[in-house]
Amino acid sequence: MPDVERGCVAGSICFRSRGIALAGEVVTVGRNALVGVAMVLWGVTAAFGQAADTPYQIRAIANLKPKDTIVVSNSGASSTVASPQNGSLCANVYALSAGSGILLECCSCLVGPDTLTSIPVVSDILANPKHRPSSVVLKVMASTGTSQVCNGGTVGTGADVLVTGMLLWKDQIPFTSATLSAAELTHLDAECAAKHPSGNTCPACTPQ
Repeated sequence: MPDVERGCVAGSICFRSRGIALAGEVVTVGRNALVGVAMVLWGVTAAFGQAADTPYQIRAIANLKPKDTIVVSNSGASSTVASPQNGSLCANVYALSAGSGILLECCSCLVGPDTLTSIPVVSDILANPKHRPSSVVLKVMASTGTSQVCNGGTVGTGADVLVTGMLLWKDQIPFTSATLSAAELTHLDAECAAKHPSGNTCPACTPQ
């Protein structure tokens, strides 16, 4: 049986504590209990278990302002080829109502290794709503996309697997890494796919 990170809960997406895990590998414990999808981790040991570039990160904005922006970078953790370097990732952003938890909008951004992208919250992520919410919860999942095409409604399905390497800030304060349950992943995918069946690129990330 593969090694599983101590403290994993059935129905959650967990990391191996040691060894190499292959993208898309399903790890189970006990009797048919789904633990989750292993990430692309290269010789990761317990010493690196608290890395900041995890696939699922959250930030609550209690007083949303018109010019609020988040910054996304790619640490290169999922790169496997040095030159030319590969390892681009999709930052799939989901904006939820702080009061009801309903998905307001979603969009995705392809981020190359060692690069940085700024995404305005109101104009890009929320798509300039008629009634701007006073507060919002942002959830972001990092994935490979499919042939480098990002779609916030397909994360964790087919070739669009979760990956490490994503770093996020707002006002120079990092987002918080969080546990991603299988139910939450399915919920975010379904809600985003209902709004944008073919995916939705954040305007700031659209190639010029």
